[in-house]
Amino acid sequence: MELAVARLSDPQTTTIVQSGGSINNFVTLDRVPSVLPRRRFRDSAAFANDGMTSLNITSGLELPRLLVCNNDHTVRLMSLPSLELVTKLKFPTAVNYAVVSPDGTKMCIVGDTNEVFLFSKCGDTFEKISVLTASNDASFSCDWSQSSEQFAVGSQDSYVTIWDIRSQQKMAQLETFQHGQSRGACRNVKFSPSSSIDLLAFSEHTSYVNIVDTRSFEKHQVLRVSLTFASQDMQITGLRFAPDSSSLFVRLEESILEYTVDRIGRYSFASSEII
Repeated sequence: MELAVARLSDPQTTTIVQSGGSINNFVTLDRVPSVLPRRRFRDSAAFANDGMTSLNITSGLELPRLLVCNNDHTVRLMSLPSLELVTKLKFPTAVNYAVVSPDGTKMCIVGDTNEVFLFSKCGDTFEKISVLTASNDASFSCDWSQSSEQFAVGSQDSYVTIWDIRSQQKMAQLETFQHGQSRGACRNVKFSPSSSIDLLAFSEHTSYVNIVDTRSFEKHQVLRVSLTFASQDMQITGLRFAPDSSSLFVRLEESILEYTVDRIGRYSFASSEII
């Protein structure tokens, strides 16, 4: 497979390399403020597309890194802007998604299996911690909480499984609204990135987004996403909170929807709806 990277300051100059493998399922571009300038979120709303997101994978290194998940059973860590291979991790299955914890010390990987691979991370060095079981089917997405203590995995069979890194016992296992149907498969899962909001959002293959209160995992709100026709199924391609958790952005095939989070209610532990 081919990878290309260009600087925003000089988009005509592009570095292209053959990364190997078959299909790049997920590419992560690091945008740490110390390396790249911070931008207003509304200037970068396209990052709601789950094919590219912002993660801290440099952990103090001078140059950012690119993390590439591939169908050839590998995760590649590549330098930027040269796209030189730094580290390659091999797995027993095609890899669909990888995410590094906000504190930069752990990584979670999922793929075409029900296994969840956990690694410790120090710079460019990764060491396997454990292999957990999510549900009964392949997984498409995973994410870490703002504290780097909880992580969640979304699976093809309509389950979202949550763990605490301090224990290998599952904290909760949630079902999508369309559980038991192919369109109820969980495609994206995201924790709110700011403290005191404590939310977990996960989208289904079509039409529905679920919002869960992670303080107890008992409060659960379901959003029916639509544009014009309420009965028309809409394929959801991405999901992302604003950096301050004030909004949730839902990416459809041809548009991005914005939902406002009731942050005052979250701060005051009110009983109102989340969104």
